[in-house]
Amino acid sequence: MLSIIRQNIMESATRHFSKNGYAATSIQEIADDCGIAKGSLYKFFQSKEDLFIAFHDSQQKAFYTEIESIRADATLSLREAFVLETECHFEFFLNNKFIMHDIKELNVSKGHFAPSFLRLRANLLKSSKEGLTRLLGEEVDPNIWDLVIMYNGIVREFIFLLIFENKPLNVREIAFYIVDRIEEMAACIVQKKTQPILQNAIMNNYMQCEMAGESITIAEYRTSLLENLLSTVKELSITNFRKAELSDAIALLQEELANEYPKSVLIHALLGFIGKEHELENIVKQLERYIFWQQNN
Repeated sequence: MLSIIRQNIMESATRHFSKNGYAATSIQEIADDCGIAKGSLYKFFQSKEDLFIAFHDSQQKAFYTEIESIRADATLSLREAFVLETECHFEFFLNNKFIMHDIKELNVSKGHFAPSFLRLRANLLKSSKEGLTRLLGEEVDPNIWDLVIMYNGIVREFIFLLIFENKPLNVREIAFYIVDRIEEMAACIVQKKTQPILQNAIMNNYMQCEMAGESITIAEYRTSLLENLLSTVKELSITNFRKAELSDAIALLQEELANEYPKSVLIHALLGFIGKEHELENIVKQLERYIFWQQNN
């Protein structure tokens, strides 16, 4: 009996949130629609925010169930499957346009909603990574997060055109177009042996935070970059003496950055020394951007 009431509440919430959005929907309206007292509804959901989050979670579960069914279809090639995944991505937001409006209108980066929307973003990135890895193969692994971000960025901009600008675009044509472009970018990256911007170690830490509903702090990001520098040094094809020099320089850099008033001259000298190794250059550039941001905030 209790599960039936909860299901009725969720179905009513779906109708009201879909039609009116979060702000214009009241708990009383949903309770009246279900034929129960407002107090009875609160036995299942402590607040409108909790109900809204549960509703979002249910929509996401349906979306990922559809993705898994596509991947399980043995009659589809990997490319056909990823095109369908991309279409599914579009259809999810087009069928739930209010989600985009709510994300835009609500301050989802703070407060009660923040953990839920951080998990939503993390799950979308995780799903995209899995799909792209299946499509493109292990050879793109060093650059997979760059491709994930580019893919999601393209998808997001087309979704905004469809939802907020009402552009008469064909979703299937968009899906094929995006997959074509991603395959071309991946082939170019592999051919040129492009150094990744988004290192796996950094993004794995970032994803762990977001999946837990927590934003990664600047200090955590800095630590990830430094740890990534050290782990990359160990894999370089250089002499042990050079590895020791670089490791010492990274240790000195870590100590200086931890000081309350770090010496910018020393930091830039150490970064210059470390960045002479081509394989470390991108990580050093990210650290430089972090330091510049920190100095100006």
